[in-house]
Amino acid sequence: MVTGTLIMNFYHSVVPVPFTDTRGKFGTRLVTNACGISPSRMKVAIVLVSLLVSCYAQEPGCVLKNEGDLSPKKQGKFRAIRSDTPDQAAVRFDMAIDYATAGNTEKALSLLEEALAETTWLDPAAEEAFRKISGCAAFQRLVEKERKKYPPVSTSRIVHVIAEKDLIPEGIASDPVDGTLYISSIFHRKIVEISPQGTISDFVPEAQDGLFGVLGIKVDTRDRSVWAATAFRGESALVHLDRSGKILHQYRPTKTGRHEFNDLVVTMKGDVLVTDDLDNAVYKLPHGGTQLVRIDLEKRQYPNGIALADDEQSVYVAHAYGVVFMDLDGKGITDLQKPKDVSLAQIDGLYVRKGNLLAIQNAFGGNRIVELRLAPDGKQIVSGRLLEYRSANLDLPTTGTVYHDSFYYIVNSQIDHEENGELKNPGTLAPIRIAALKLD
Repeated sequence: MVTGTLIMNFYHSVVPVPFTDTRGKFGTRLVTNACGISPSRMKVAIVLVSLLVSCYAQEPGCVLKNEGDLSPKKQGKFRAIRSDTPDQAAVRFDMAIDYATAGNTEKALSLLEEALAETTWLDPAAEEAFRKISGCAAFQRLVEKERKKYPPVSTSRIVHVIAEKDLIPEGIASDPVDGTLYISSIFHRKIVEISPQGTISDFVPEAQDGLFGVLGIKVDTRDRSVWAATAFRGESALVHLDRSGKILHQYRPTKTGRHEFNDLVVTMKGDVLVTDDLDNAVYKLPHGGTQLVRIDLEKRQYPNGIALADDEQSVYVAHAYGVVFMDLDGKGITDLQKPKDVSLAQIDGLYVRKGNLLAIQNAFGGNRIVELRLAPDGKQIVSGRLLEYRSANLDLPTTGTVYHDSFYYIVNSQIDHEENGELKNPGTLAPIRIAALKLD
């Protein structure tokens, strides 16, 4: 596409000729339609254009190659995406990342232009995969448009620092009575407590009673006990703890296969729903029940954040490329529709506040905290607003918790430094920061 643009510009003074690619057919069409340019002069022109294209392609930061394809696994991932997924722009953006990683930078740039045609708040400059095309004029125009429409927003402040660098936190919850914060640890398989006075201590010791790595956590408002989604190497358990940190019960999925419980909600009635990002499902523990009930999400990939609607009769579940709305038994599953310039992709933490959604997005296109305004029936997003974006207090955030009029969240989870219980590049780890964002 960019090569074709260069040739087009070269002949622009003659006549703007439409084309589809930069192969031999394109040259033939120019000879036929370029206002009588002689064959000899055309040969010279083609040589000059070829030299220009060659020089352009070799410029640092603009390496364009039409080589490399997606692996069968990656192709399968994209083929499995539902055709009715509302956020097709995010699908193309994600695909562009994978093509750039595979070495097909021409395809990556073409997909990126499609993805950002409506200037969603996905920032291409945030992706290392696009480094080889970062110097291309077409790429720079996309970055300029996105950044002009969405300038940086930074109003949060750091309120706590945890010295334990290798904590690898994923979840955070607040006690609705006194504001005590609970922070999970994937690597150390424990839960840390931050008292209202700021004292930091272990709420649950490391690997107590065989505890898996801890991801999402929630405080049960009925008795202030704690529920946690835990996982380790394909096994998962929903864990219930009392206020002292003692494990009361662990609930395992009954379906065979790999599982990773991720985030959860607890209703006032006592039902617990937890997402399973490897099983593409939600599991429900009915109040008073002893067995988890599986709710299939109908081929929606990687369910992650989950939030209770205000009436607690339904839930919102974030998946890889959107958010679904359904009742507590999984009936009436439907994807939320959205404006074209709002992206719902890769939401990690998801929350309902005053009839709207709060979300943390982190996997691609930059880290963001956003507000998504819902229609009165709660089944459609009518607008979106960036609350924190391109901020020093966003370094792979994961989840947050609302306490009074503030949103407390993990600034630097460092979850990209852990895999299957092993640390990667531990020398680059930093103390864990917790920030507070004032809400309207």
